[in-house]
Amino acid sequence: MDFGTNFNTTALYLLLLLAVPVVTVLGLTVINRNSKDRLASRHGSRVVVWLGGLGVIIHELSHLLMALVFGHHIDDFRLLITDGPASGGALGYVSHSWKKGNYYQFIGNVLIGTAPVYGCTAVLILLTRWLVPNIYYWGLQRCGLLVGSLTNGPVSTSPPHWWGILIWALLSINITIGGFDLSSADLKNAFPAFLVLYLIIGIVLLVLVWLGKAALVGRMLMTAVVVFSMVMAIAIFWSVLVNLLVRLF
Repeated sequence: MDFGTNFNTTALYLLLLLAVPVVTVLGLTVINRNSKDRLASRHGSRVVVWLGGLGVIIHELSHLLMALVFGHHIDDFRLLITDGPASGGALGYVSHSWKKGNYYQFIGNVLIGTAPVYGCTAVLILLTRWLVPNIYYWGLQRCGLLVGSLTNGPVSTSPPHWWGILIWALLSINITIGGFDLSSADLKNAFPAFLVLYLIIGIVLLVLVWLGKAALVGRMLMTAVVVFSMVMAIAIFWSVLVNLLVRLF
């Protein structure tokens, strides 16, 4: 393929790689921020603490752990603020700093800023695996079929216990309310590093396509997008459901 074809193929792959994660992350942020704002305005921040405290802890803990992974200095943090103003305000924070000129720490800002989305989703998946394994393995099999491989799992035909469904629903709603709202500071800190990381990925993809690996890259990207979409489906489901419940009550 000539350079123009290689460039167009790479641009298409980059668009695919950009659109799905960005739309998902921003969509979750908008939906869950709206849910929290509605709850706080009607009932005060303390209601958000009670209904979303676990999610807030996981949110801040995700920031904290990812900041440590990328070698940032932790200045201060609070995983949950229970004595905040009744009308609103931050329910937790992680204050961290990094060395200017350290590109590893700089690139880390992308994953640090968006860490709550992945951290909360991981916890939701583990809860699903533990409390309602039927749903977990069903999703795993669907994901395997979509990417062209068979994923076997011990799917039972018997329904899960009612108490498992109830605990799963309550914990999932709590995590969704408190965990998936990325703050403006999160997005602002992640954006510059995201542009650099995206440029690096673009160059790597262009080289791979130029070397004749377009089909391989395409399969890998489609697999990544399908898996990511299936993984995030549970977060989107609970986010939309919680937002509808908040609007009703």
